[in-house]
Amino acid sequence: MKPRTPTLRPRVSLWLETPEGQPVFGKGRMAMLDAIDAQGSLSAAAQALGMSYRGMWARLRRSEERLGVSLVSSHAGRGKSSGSTLTPEGRELAQRYRLLLQRITAAADQAYAEIFGPPAG
Repeated sequence: MKPRTPTLRPRVSLWLETPEGQPVFGKGRMAMLDAIDAQGSLSAAAQALGMSYRGMWARLRRSEERLGVSLVSSHAGRGKSSGSTLTPEGRELAQRYRLLLQRITAAADQAYAEIFGPPAG
């Protein structure tokens, strides 16, 4: 007989790292890319996430160095000519990570249901 735990739900924490254990991409960096995409600038994205510009820039640069590709393209200038956009590689990484997270979350939900019974609402 399976114990019933109707108030519990599984949660998954997922990040991608190098073979040496250096973090490359996870929910935080995905949120950064989403904010850059929505805000159109690194500065505005950092502000929207309550981060420092320098901190966000450093994390993204470390990811880019470890991946060997650019995730964000920045354009200097004034007004509408300045800003930041996701590179095709940045957009693809975020989409693939999101898909992987969805599949792993679904697998965790299924395993939970098999072991503990259906999760709470």
